[in-house]
Amino acid sequence: MQEWIFIFVSLLIGIILPTFVLFFLISLLFSAIAGAPYVPAPRKLIKNVLIFGGLTSDDVLFDLGCGDGRVLISGAQNFNVKKAIGYDIAFWPFLKAFFWVSYLGLNKNIKIIRKNCVLADIGDATFIFLYLFPKLVDQIAYKIAAETKNGIKILSLGFPINTEKHPEFIIIKFQKLENLIAYLYEIKKPLRVLNEEHAQRFES
Repeated sequence: MQEWIFIFVSLLIGIILPTFVLFFLISLLFSAIAGAPYVPAPRKLIKNVLIFGGLTSDDVLFDLGCGDGRVLISGAQNFNVKKAIGYDIAFWPFLKAFFWVSYLGLNKNIKIIRKNCVLADIGDATFIFLYLFPKLVDQIAYKIAAETKNGIKILSLGFPINTEKHPEFIIIKFQKLENLIAYLYEIKKPLRVLNEEHAQRFES
């Protein structure tokens, strides 16, 4: 019996543990290269951030760069959102999110997709949460302005969106919550853009 225990511990230390550590480091490197290193929002802050953003049960919540899914879980549990969809490209956060969503029995409410958030299908979103580095926030802002409906809300934690560069984003309010600043925006497209989008939908 002791021999089997010794063999198991040896395998754990010699093979399984290093493999797990390597997998974890590769996952972190992968997400860092994509521009969204795995730095989750403080768990104790999330509910207050979403309250600040005015999230409601009528919303379809998207988290671009969702990490372990904690924002989506809060949206489902505390706000009873219609749907919560998260995108993350890294394996480790995706697996953590998948585990927690399954463990909490929220599979019907939450969908986790392992995909670069730049390629996310966000057309159904009414509320988008961002906790990303400035370069990726800027990149995502172009996507949001082009692919979402007028009037949706965007809550960016930590870094603002450049409204001069992205005039479709109207700042509603901002507030420091503990050591991070939350910025709430609403999409308001010029009438010309709305008319063009309407014409494109009619033609298609």
